[in-house]
Amino acid sequence: MPSQNFKSTPISRFISLLLVASLLSLPNAEGIGVNWGTAASHPLPPHKVVELLKSNGIAKVKLSDADPLILQSLSGSNIRVTVGIPNSMLRGLNSSLKAAESWVHDNLTRFVSDGASRVLVDYVAVGEEPFLQTYGDQFHPFLVGAATNIQAALFKAKLSERVKVVTPCSFDAFQSDSNPLSKSQFRPDVNKTMLELVTFLNKHQSPFFVTVSPFQSYIKNKNLSLDFALFRQTPHAKNSTRKTYKNLFDLSYNTVVSSLSNSGFPQMEIVIGQIGWPTDGSPNATSSLAEEFTKGLINHLHSKSAKPSNNQDSPTEIYILSLLDEDERNISTGNFERHWGVFTFDGQAKYQIDLGQGSKNLANAKDVQYLSSKWCVVNNNKDLSNASALALEACGAADCTALSLGGSCFNLSWPGNISYAFNSYYQQRDQNAGSCDFGGLGLITSVDPSDDACRFSIGLRTSSALSALHRSSVFCWIISPAITMVLLLLTERL
Repeated sequence: MPSQNFKSTPISRFISLLLVASLLSLPNAEGIGVNWGTAASHPLPPHKVVELLKSNGIAKVKLSDADPLILQSLSGSNIRVTVGIPNSMLRGLNSSLKAAESWVHDNLTRFVSDGASRVLVDYVAVGEEPFLQTYGDQFHPFLVGAATNIQAALFKAKLSERVKVVTPCSFDAFQSDSNPLSKSQFRPDVNKTMLELVTFLNKHQSPFFVTVSPFQSYIKNKNLSLDFALFRQTPHAKNSTRKTYKNLFDLSYNTVVSSLSNSGFPQMEIVIGQIGWPTDGSPNATSSLAEEFTKGLINHLHSKSAKPSNNQDSPTEIYILSLLDEDERNISTGNFERHWGVFTFDGQAKYQIDLGQGSKNLANAKDVQYLSSKWCVVNNNKDLSNASALALEACGAADCTALSLGGSCFNLSWPGNISYAFNSYYQQRDQNAGSCDFGGLGLITSVDPSDDACRFSIGLRTSSALSALHRSSVFCWIISPAITMVLLLLTERL
């Protein structure tokens, strides 16, 4: 076919510029990251996690802290990194510039120095959702001061041009029940500190990091439908003054946009620091719905970014919650909290989405080192009259959230649910023989008791040794309200 000459005109050049701008704004793989949490009794080794990230083309990762082993594993990977500072450090960083300088030196400078092996740190996240209502105001007096000192320390270390200071904010920091939505604002009790924070972010051209929680909003609000949360086509749209919302994400996101605009920051860049859908531990927390939600989110953002927009019409980056399941994650808000992972705790994909690998299926972690193929189950030949009490103790120390109402193991009949509790404790204790005693009611077996719906896990063989608390034969009696509900359900079904 002969080539054709295309005459350049002002109109054609303008159209080309529009197309280029549109393509640059698309939420492609480079705009999608994942949260890498470490609240696990047997974490996948960091080098295995980095292999998992790279094999799936994941270009961005958000960390909850500055673990040196994790940062070392990210060296030379070309993965963009957000490093976290936990809330427990805010008081010290607020009161001491020297402490901030030491933190930057120890956790950034030695990793981000120029060279092929450097870590590409984009953000330091000061605090982790410090405005959560459950925290009260305990972190408010220290947040902005800590961020200011970290910023000063970055400037002194000549890193302030490449590393931005941010603070991830929880969605409950906003008054989302405003009607019309255009009048949304920050909660009155956090308004003063939030304005100081946003002013600081704006001064240093840092984005506003926020958690958007469609699943939690859905389960807390009976007026919201599952279809609305999952981007399904539905006639039951939500109206706010003259604007109609066809999905829960837009309703939530525009609450953030309106709150920032009403505070005097209508053009601030917004990053979704956490968003996801859990796969277990609650009704409607399943892998199939998580896949539907995440695909719907990515497709929706893709369609929005293809249209002309201002800075706030769509987020510039999103971080999926999360990469892996974490069996020690705080469950005060629900048992589903331990099941956010796109991958299981051992790096096996639960469902298929495009995180950067394109049309290929997600790649699983390879050469994972497990403990022996052994499980702890109840001995049916024994008197089981005391089995329920022992199962309650096991669940008080280990992870039994899959036994929750709506969970993948909820339908286990007695004594299968007792065996699940025993095995969970046994694996968390590194398969120590004494941890399958349970007053003589436990039995170690090489026959996998799992069924199609409920997986009896085997722990990972990891160099990250468990704490003395984990290795102790003494049961832990710190039981959250969510776990208490699991135990009550377990007891009622015995």
